[in-house]
Amino acid sequence: MRVSRNIILVGISLSILLIALILWATLRHTAIPVATPPAVTHDNDLLRVQTGSALSKRLVIEAALSTNLPHQVALPAQIIPTPGHNVTIYSPVIGRVANIHVQTGQLVQKGDILATIYSGDLAQAWSDARKAEATLEFANQAYNRAVRVLAAGGNAVKDMQSARNDLEQARAEERRAQLRLQALGTNGEEGYQPLIAPVTGVVGSISIGVGQNVSDMTSPLMSVTNLDDVWVQTSVPEGLIPTLGASMTLSAPFPGQTCEGPVTSQDPIVHTDTRRLNIYLRCTNSQGLLHPGQFTTATLNIAERTQVLLPKTALLMDNDQVSVFVETAPNSYRRRFITVSYEEGDAVRVLSGLTAGERIITHGAILLNDY
Repeated sequence: MRVSRNIILVGISLSILLIALILWATLRHTAIPVATPPAVTHDNDLLRVQTGSALSKRLVIEAALSTNLPHQVALPAQIIPTPGHNVTIYSPVIGRVANIHVQTGQLVQKGDILATIYSGDLAQAWSDARKAEATLEFANQAYNRAVRVLAAGGNAVKDMQSARNDLEQARAEERRAQLRLQALGTNGEEGYQPLIAPVTGVVGSISIGVGQNVSDMTSPLMSVTNLDDVWVQTSVPEGLIPTLGASMTLSAPFPGQTCEGPVTSQDPIVHTDTRRLNIYLRCTNSQGLLHPGQFTTATLNIAERTQVLLPKTALLMDNDQVSVFVETAPNSYRRRFITVSYEEGDAVRVLSGLTAGERIITHGAILLNDY
């Protein structure tokens, strides 16, 4: 019994020893895992990125550059006739259209006859002129006779003075009648009122026909537009008005021609319905390529002081605030809140919070936003 018990104990001891040898051999060839350091560590508000980590390789660090380029703003624009060069034609008399001498799109010269209206008003004006001429001639003869009679001693001084008064009134009436005919622009043909082109240009519209009665002198009949030069009109938002200055320029591309140069004029009043201020650029149209009503996108260049310019990829939004990550030391970054202007295409102009030369994360900053 004692021999059997010893054999059992020896067997158990050998089994334990064998298991221990197997475990030792296994653990000898198994690597003990080492804890990986975090990619980003915090030091108060400072973020430290592990050197050589995959995150650090995705961050692009660049120095903030300054620029004194003009502030460029893209604005919708259109061509309008030069003020004073688009003339609407009205009839100075009531009558009937006797003839139309032009058609839409036709080039006319200043003084050309556009249409003719047969008018009783004009006939009355001619009649008044004829009567005024006759009255003047009679008053002149009466005055000369009164002067001769007075010189012969057969008339009173008051009779000569009365004749002179009648003569002066007749002269005034004859002058009035002639000025009335001149104002109507008559060509000497009684009863026929010509509509005269006041400027050289293109007939833009005709709203009458032969035989039509013209009963309202406030209704437009035609329009003539001089297109030797045109104006480009664009509207500046109210928020940009304080930045406008005398040195601002405007560039407006159109098919076949680009209009650019210093701003010619601007409205003195902000439009209450749009809260915008209209500005204008005069553009030569010698080739006739530009037509009122054409639209384009114009670029307004506003002179600016030297400021920092950043790519939009560097910006982060944080509760409606704009921030960037500024490098304080290699692989160490601190968030900085800044104020920017977005009107620079793919870049932004920094108004405050950053100075030229500071190194910031321009690409990959979003990877640090949640740390």
